Amino acid sequence: MKKFLLFCLSLLIVYTIAYDLKIGTLQSYSSKPAPVAAVSIKNSIPYKKVKVSSGDTVLSIIEKVNPESLSKPIPEIIRDFQRYNHNIRPEGIQVGKMYNFPVYKQVKH
Repeated sequence: MKKFLLFCLSLLIVYTIAYDLKIGTLQSYSSKPAPVAAVSIKNSIPYKKVKVSSGDTVLSIIEKVNPESLSKPIPEIIRDFQRYNHNIRPEGIQVGKMYNFPVYKQVKH
């Protein structure tokens, strides 16, 4: 019985290694990322470069950069942030690094 369990365990280890080598478990970074459209500064939203501090989130920094009430929908804010930062996801920001945050103009009524 011990030999059978040892054989099954060995088979599982060999399968796991083969799977990891053939398909992999980590995202491959060797392929080129999708091209990012160039942002035209003339026709785009202005931005401010901000250094991320501990505890900051994209939305908290956007609120600091735009002190008046922000009336933009969150998906649009996220899309603008990603457009200015080479498609970096909001969850991927790192403390101490500089990122571009959109500055929205308030519409006066």
